[in-house]
Amino acid sequence: MGHCYATVIHNHPHMSLEAVIDPNPEAAKAFRHSFRCKSYGSVEDCLAAGHQAEGAVICTPPASHAEIATQLLENRTHTLCEPPLALDPESAEKMKETARRCAATLMMGSKFRFVADVIQARGLIQAGILGHVLEFEGDFRETVDMTSRWNVQPELSGGGVLMDSGPLAVDVVRYLFGPIQAIRAEEGRRVQSREVEDTVRLELSTEPGILGTLHLSWALKNNGEDYFRIYGTQGNMCIGWRKSFYRPTGAADWIHFGEGYSTQKALGLQLSHFMDVVSGEEVPEITAEEELASVRVIETAYRSLATGRHMHIGAADPDAARARKLSLISSSAKPFPTWIFNR
Repeated sequence: MGHCYATVIHNHPHMSLEAVIDPNPEAAKAFRHSFRCKSYGSVEDCLAAGHQAEGAVICTPPASHAEIATQLLENRTHTLCEPPLALDPESAEKMKETARRCAATLMMGSKFRFVADVIQARGLIQAGILGHVLEFEGDFRETVDMTSRWNVQPELSGGGVLMDSGPLAVDVVRYLFGPIQAIRAEEGRRVQSREVEDTVRLELSTEPGILGTLHLSWALKNNGEDYFRIYGTQGNMCIGWRKSFYRPTGAADWIHFGEGYSTQKALGLQLSHFMDVVSGEEVPEITAEEELASVRVIETAYRSLATGRHMHIGAADPDAARARKLSLISSSAKPFPTWIFNR
């Protein structure tokens, strides 16, 4: 994801890539040469060099998000952080408080909110094209070999596929169907690593009373062309990677809409929006409460995995939260970059 952001910033007509922060000297050197920008081994080195920039994008493993974001925000650098925002609600709330205190913008990445098909799907749902939506199914299964990546090191990742793919998946649910009220998580057999989960199924219910299932996996592949299927009393809808369709009840043919999914385009629109928020031209597409809710949903899902229970979001369980924190070994390693840019 770091390379995708670098490419988008480098090619953006109204942004310039100033620097990369990466503790791996070889990686930093490669990025510096590829994008003709400065490089630093840490945020401290960057700040000590007097390097000032308008914005930063954090693409590091989740365990380092809170620390790096706090350093950047206290320097009044507006910060876009790849999801998850943090490993737990307490850390996320502290990050948000730091942003308020330092008068800096902190925003969690939510790229699917900038995908034309998802935006149009939301409009069609709200217009009542499908009648009352009763159920949905999201499928984010993709075979990826994570065995040699930081994702299977819980001290860096904070978890497996649930921590990696879950935040974006539940954000799409919230964007389309409203706040998530309750969740039950089940884990499949671990294939790639004994340390973290690589296949998870989430059963969710939203506050409007819509039921849904999310499939997350690094070990299985979704062979279909769509990643969201939506079922209403007056029609069905499929949001796809290449094309999207809906069909009202009784209609003979599916109706095409949207333009498919493009990571580069979604990130470009997200970055433009982020900088417009910084300049006061737009209000955030994702609110602070929605960002914190995303962290709470994932934390609750992990508690459900541990207990096997159906859990209501926000039901406090301090002992479980403390146990989860203690299970993660603190680490200062921060592989993968933080991007510094100006508009």
